[in-house]
Amino acid sequence: MKTNAPFRLLNLIMPVFTIFLAVFLSNCKGHVEIFGITDSIENCSAPYVVYFYADAEHRTKDLEYTWDFGDNTNSHDQEPVHIYKNQGIYKVTLSIKQNKSFDSKSISLYLTADSTAAYSDFDYASYSDSLWAPSNVEFQNYSKHATSFLWEFGDGDTSTVKSPTHIYQSQGTYTCLLNAICNGDTSKFSRQIKIKAPPKVISVYEVTVWLPDTYIGADVWVDLWYAGQFEIGSEHTNSTASFPVTFPFKRLLYYFSGTYNQDNLKFEIWSNLDNSYPIKTFSIESRDLQSDFYPTIISFDDGYGRKLEAKLEYRQ
Repeated sequence: MKTNAPFRLLNLIMPVFTIFLAVFLSNCKGHVEIFGITDSIENCSAPYVVYFYADAEHRTKDLEYTWDFGDNTNSHDQEPVHIYKNQGIYKVTLSIKQNKSFDSKSISLYLTADSTAAYSDFDYASYSDSLWAPSNVEFQNYSKHATSFLWEFGDGDTSTVKSPTHIYQSQGTYTCLLNAICNGDTSKFSRQIKIKAPPKVISVYEVTVWLPDTYIGADVWVDLWYAGQFEIGSEHTNSTASFPVTFPFKRLLYYFSGTYNQDNLKFEIWSNLDNSYPIKTFSIESRDLQSDFYPTIISFDDGYGRKLEAKLEYRQ
């Protein structure tokens, strides 16, 4: 009996070969497209330090960048930094070549006293996405053309770091001022930051547990305690199929008084394989939650396959 095995094999190979050939020929030809050029200027007067970035699409093989900075100098770096010794208006041209594909784009770079005056701007975010006191606030500096900075946080503290972090210890509304400075000229920008009083309520939203494979098939649950008092127990898994397992709680800690002290928030992991004691107990003091700026996720790991992650919420 004759078979068509060679033809079947050929039918399997041909599509793969066609794709390979298309990719190979495409790489040989190349593909380049420049969408734009971005510059970032430091300093408000000469010498100007300028960082250049290209928004471009291309492959990486046999790639060649050429930057013409408009002052009779050039670079083949992909993201060059160039120093202009004199003020003026410069035509900056980027050319990218990849095999037989080529694209070029130019911009006008204005380096004059008017166009490079110091400009102040910033935004901020809290360490834990909330502004409870104490709050660790991270500042992002978006100023332009400045050589130095002076931050006035509104609580008496200052900083000269470009993008600092700052801890607001107490509740209040603070006016944060950023001074962007260059050659004695100062640009000012301010924002108000409202820091809330420490949260008086802690809620455990859900708890996720990891255990070794020896507990697959067993019933597993979590008991929640605070300040030595039993709060609530989770439902049982009823023959655990795999880990991790997530237990919903959505439970306010009834015994938490709003005071952050040495009282323990404790999680006990239990199994029906042995009801005499927990598989593992993890705990954290409420004052540690406050000193870590009220984390929404707390994690524990004993290094032996027993892990727990709890999602918390805070309220007034």
